[in-house]
Amino acid sequence: MSRESEAPAHPASVLFCGGALDLFTVTGPAQSMDEGLEALRAARPEHLRDELAGATAAFSRYSGITAPWSKTPWADLAHDRALRQELVRFLHDYHRVAVAPHWSRIQARLQSEQTSHARTLACSGAEAMLAELPPGFRWRSPVLEIGRGALTGEVSLAGRGLTLVPSAFCRTRPIAYTSATDDQAPVVLFVPVIRSVCDSAAVLTDPGDGTHRALAALLGRTRAQALDAIGQASCTTGELAGLLSVSPATASEHATVLRQSGLISTTRHGSAVRHTLTPLGSAMLNGRPDLAEPARR
Repeated sequence: MSRESEAPAHPASVLFCGGALDLFTVTGPAQSMDEGLEALRAARPEHLRDELAGATAAFSRYSGITAPWSKTPWADLAHDRALRQELVRFLHDYHRVAVAPHWSRIQARLQSEQTSHARTLACSGAEAMLAELPPGFRWRSPVLEIGRGALTGEVSLAGRGLTLVPSAFCRTRPIAYTSATDDQAPVVLFVPVIRSVCDSAAVLTDPGDGTHRALAALLGRTRAQALDAIGQASCTTGELAGLLSVSPATASEHATVLRQSGLISTTRHGSAVRHTLTPLGSAMLNGRPDLAEPARR
């Protein structure tokens, strides 16, 4: 492995890998990685100190291992600007190596989940949307239980709103976040979208390899991405445009070609149309077009 592709190291990385450290509690929501890192640079020392102390205590409690920097200068990470900047560089480099190569597929998966919940909310209401959340949530009106077994808990909104955030980074357990500085801010509920080995494979498989590369050569890169997006979850033309970052007219053109080729089917729902993968389209995505061919004598 070349040095360029090696993941960077940092004393705090063990806390991230173990899920004990979540810097969202320090930075708050951000529109991009750069914006989040800038918020980390500007975070108040006491907020970062409290987050690190809580993460270190949780890590030690569950692993029986003392944090690797407890007796080093890293113990003052919250107050030392140079050490904080080194943490920022580590996160930037780690994102470049571990996340950026998969980001387009992660984003498509997140948008698909968001679209599904928004559709249920619009058509059937909030209770139906909460009832369809994945394992780890249980809606018992008027209470949403979070967790499983002995770890099941409840979050009181106390008049605040609730924001659902699909996440590819909270493994299989839901996470609730309540602002420590704003008692009017909505409670943020992170909903895992990677819930199985298949989900992981779909996100981590490089579409530039094998079948996806062949499809891009056959259909064109954007059209192959459109077929893959529809394969992740049926969607409207507007939703497809968002997933591909193209205009609705361009998305409609790609969908028309895919439909005429027998790779997707399109049905009308009110004023919108919804695109769904056909058996031939599924076989093409899986690299087995022979599965869609009729049996021959």
